[in-house]
Amino acid sequence: MKFRVETQKYTDTHTVNGESAPVTRTRRVAVPVLPRDIDVIAVRGVVGLVLALTLVSITWSTVSIAHLLNGTWTAYLAGAVFDLAWLATLGMSFIVRFRPDRRATVDKIGWALLAVTVTAIALEGLQTGGVAMACIGASVSIAAKVLWWTLNRATAPDLSPDDAQWVAQQISRASAQMAVAAVRRQVARVEDQATAQMLAMEASRRPPIGTDVVGLPVGEVATVADSPTPPVGRQVDVLTEVRQVTALSAPMVEDTPDVPKDNGTPRGSKARRVRELVASGVTDVPTIRERLADSGVTVDPSHVRRIIRESRAAANEPNPYL
Repeated sequence: MKFRVETQKYTDTHTVNGESAPVTRTRRVAVPVLPRDIDVIAVRGVVGLVLALTLVSITWSTVSIAHLLNGTWTAYLAGAVFDLAWLATLGMSFIVRFRPDRRATVDKIGWALLAVTVTAIALEGLQTGGVAMACIGASVSIAAKVLWWTLNRATAPDLSPDDAQWVAQQISRASAQMAVAAVRRQVARVEDQATAQMLAMEASRRPPIGTDVVGLPVGEVATVADSPTPPVGRQVDVLTEVRQVTALSAPMVEDTPDVPKDNGTPRGSKARRVRELVASGVTDVPTIRERLADSGVTVDPSHVRRIIRESRAAANEPNPYL
């Protein structure tokens, strides 16, 4: 076993005249040297050699295909497409190295790209130098890429059938969690968009804040427009909620003391009598005022409209005064 001598520092105490103080001292120690990992050295050497051969192969195939396509600068770009695509499949095969079913699909695509490249190089060789040049030129690309296939097979992990099933189950469980998260995120985004669309449509049906509608007393529309809107991000019945907000935000009509009827018997407050008429089907403001006037009761038209609006909102009916 080989050793390597190293100088290490350590803390000690030094005493002078009975007083001790910490000091730093050095010592030489022999540390065993780990033997070189021949496997790692071999893998690095093989990978470096294969990379160099692949670079030569890509250059050769790109130039050959570019000459076949008249040698313009765009032809060189087109010639590099096949080998770059093959390099992409090489990376994909490493990504799916633990999934044999997907690895087989990636390998098929890689072999198909190699066949296209070899065919193009062979055609260029036939045009410029004959059959011999076509065969030798095509074999350059084949040799470099077959080396990658051999290296992948030599370094591929060996899994027993039970281990392979365990790996597949773990990947499936993780993939299911990712799928659920993606679907929930998509559903939440669609719900937010749907709610925003409904709120936008409801807002477009109301006049701007601070404006009035012809035929309604001043301030009634502003109360509806200023009402809070439901938050975005949850599914709500916007139309129903707006009606409820309208009913809650509108000022309540103060009930007046009981007034006697024509015969002197109490009938109830103004608001209650208006609600009774609305419940019986009378929703015309002038008609309600006339019937109350026959009993000696006068009521403001705006109060009647508010009571009608509250009754319709409670019954979820369309309000003609919105």
